[in-house]
Amino acid sequence: MPEPAGTVEDLESIEAFEVTDEADARADFDARFALARERLLRITGSLVGAQEADDVVQDTYLLGRQRFGQLRDRSAFEPWLTRIAVNQCFGRHRRTRRLRELLPTLLPWKPASSDIGLRELVEQLPPRERTVLVLHYGHGYGREEIAIILDLTHTNVRTIIARTRKRLFAAWRDAEGLDR
Repeated sequence: MPEPAGTVEDLESIEAFEVTDEADARADFDARFALARERLLRITGSLVGAQEADDVVQDTYLLGRQRFGQLRDRSAFEPWLTRIAVNQCFGRHRRTRRLRELLPTLLPWKPASSDIGLRELVEQLPPRERTVLVLHYGHGYGREEIAIILDLTHTNVRTIIARTRKRLFAAWRDAEGLDR
């Protein structure tokens, strides 16, 4: 007599197949992440500083691995992962800003010195402008790639770059005393 469909053996083989698919997906994610890790460290280091970059990349790994099944286009893995990392950096900036608002005595404000470097000027930019500038000039991303990563339009990215360059130039001239 034939066995009815859906026996215990059938269910066990289906479950084993699903676990293998999940294990394959995890292995695929880990392999792809290993290739992207160094670039993520450079990007996040530029956005939140080298001391916090490892933590951000680790948070990106955990969040990305958890949501890897939601990625529709596997060929867009690195931009997707970069977007997660940039969002993690934005979150850190928001938390830092809130902390500074809540505890002003913890981080006293220091007036800018007259001998200010480009790095210090870039670090003083708002997070979005800093992110666009660092991705473009620091890491070589094109405007289209930045637009995809940050979910902005190409025109918006171009405008942010132009305005931020103008702002940096004016701040540099002011810091150097060239406008006096």
